[in-house]
Amino acid sequence: MKEGLTQVGRTLDSELAKKEAEMAASPSERVDMILDEIESSDPLSEIEAKIKGTQSDIEAENEIEAERTSSAEIERDPPAER
Repeated sequence: MKEGLTQVGRTLDSELAKKEAEMAASPSERVDMILDEIESSDPLSEIEAKIKGTQSDIEAENEIEAERTSSAEIERDPPAER
């Protein structure tokens, strides 16, 4: 319990320091802060990463299924001996 409260206190201190820095910043510094924040938490990048991860999973599953199908066909219909 004490650890949790300590962590909450640290988080609040960190957020307070961030807000104080924002209030003291010049307009151009504030714009830079906003752009950095947007860049670090770009939701489109997160969605893109999820899609790429999902797509690679699908491709891997399709590849495995194709190999299984190919193996099953070979077992059912072995090549004729010459």
